[in-house]
Amino acid sequence: EVFGANLVLDLGPVSVQPSEFVKILFVMFVASMFNKSTSFAQTVKVTLIAALHVLILVVSKDLGAALIFFVVYLMMLFIATKRFWYVAAGLAVGSAASFGAYKIFNHVRERVLIWRDPWSTIDTTGYQICQSLFAIGMGSWFGYGLGQGLPDKIPVAEKDFMFSAIAEEFGAIFAVALLLICLNNLILMMNIASRCKTLFYRLVAVGIGVTYGFQVFLTVGGAMKMIPMTGVTLPFVSYGGSSVVSSLIMFALINGMYNMRQDEVEAKNE
Repeated sequence: EVFGANLVLDLGPVSVQPSEFVKILFVMFVASMFNKSTSFAQTVKVTLIAALHVLILVVSKDLGAALIFFVVYLMMLFIATKRFWYVAAGLAVGSAASFGAYKIFNHVRERVLIWRDPWSTIDTTGYQICQSLFAIGMGSWFGYGLGQGLPDKIPVAEKDFMFSAIAEEFGAIFAVALLLICLNNLILMMNIASRCKTLFYRLVAVGIGVTYGFQVFLTVGGAMKMIPMTGVTLPFVSYGGSSVVSSLIMFALINGMYNMRQDEVEAKNE
């Protein structure tokens, strides 16, 4: 258990966060299942398995991973079936499930209450998000400079609030540039997905791209109080070996698909 959530599996001297690697396997699994068939029966089967993944993560209090799995599955479902009503039904069920989780699980309710009004509990549960907002505001346009800020005032800044620490020391301009790099990566991933002819490869590329993009959104949105804090890392920026390795694997898969596409184009031209 780490900060109230069951996230880490200890393997002797090494600690691993399984959800970072399961999300890649999840994308591959969904892509392979929809590549076989997109019939209603197959869709129901895959949806039930995906819902089980999300439920396990909610019970484990890993809310960020649960949201990522949910959004990634909906996007892959739409790409595979091209049916808007599947997505609409998924959003309706997801909304109802979120409301139920808010009523049943204390940790979900606490995250939402902190997000709505962190200032009333600034000395206790709201301290982390308030310090994050202070850091972003104090950094202004150009920041205090490397090593000149006080990122250690934000609890667990190296994992959950790296964006706030960067905004404080390097300023809003640098922080926006970082977001533009992330957006560029997402656009490139979606471009590669659009060029894949095989449904399996297209779904894998979309799943990986949405996983990356939505993870960035959850991290930055949580740090800025746009959404409730979910505790996910900023890829290639936040501390965490499991996050870095899983991000490298995702980018390696995308790069492999790009190279494969280039080989197809060259073979066609010959």
